[in-house]
Amino acid sequence: MNAEKLLEQMHGLKSVFDEKEGELTGLDREIGDGDHGVNMKRGFSAVNEKVGSGSTQEILKQTGMTLMSSIGGASGPLYGFSFVKMSEVAKEEINGDNLIELLEVFDRTVAEKGKVEGGEKTMYDVISKSADLLRDKGSLSLEDLQQLAEETKDMIATKGRAAYFKEKSKGTIDPGAQSAVYIIHALGAGVEK
Repeated sequence: MNAEKLLEQMHGLKSVFDEKEGELTGLDREIGDGDHGVNMKRGFSAVNEKVGSGSTQEILKQTGMTLMSSIGGASGPLYGFSFVKMSEVAKEEINGDNLIELLEVFDRTVAEKGKVEGGEKTMYDVISKSADLLRDKGSLSLEDLQQLAEETKDMIATKGRAAYFKEKSKGTIDPGAQSAVYIIHALGAGVEK
C-alpha cells in the first residue's frame, strides 16, 4: 500500500463512520455515555478535510494529530497517539510485514497509554490480536476482525466508563472494539502478507 492508497483508506473511513454512527452510538448507550459514534464520525470527517497528500509517514502522523484534536473521550488520544507512533515505523510502501509492525506498535501504544490488557472489554481486545490474525491468515478480513469484537460480548468490563456497569456490561460488544474493527480493516485493505 503506497501513500496514495493509504490516504484513500483514511479518507474512506469518513463514509464508514457516517454509516456506522448509529450502530456505535447504540452500543455506547448500552455501556457508556452514548457518544462513541458521534465522536468517531467527527474524527474521521476531520481527517477527510485536513489530511492531504504526503508520504505514508506524514499521512499517518497527520491522521493521528487530527484524531487527537477532534475526538473526545479516551478514544481520541488512544487512536490519535497510536497513529503518530505508527508513523515512526511506517515504510514508504506498506507491505504485510510492515503492517504487522504497525499493528504491534498500535498494540503497545494502546496498552501503555490506556493502561489496558486483554480481556477487559476495550478496543484493545481487537487491536492486540490483529497482528497475530494477519500472521495466521495473511489478511485482515472484516469477518475475522468482527469475530474479535464479538468476543467482547461475553466479557465484563473492568476499564473505562463501561466498568461502572459491572455484570450488566455483558451481552454488548464494546463500542471501542467495534470501531477498532473498521480502522484496522481500513489499514489492512490492499495489503496482503
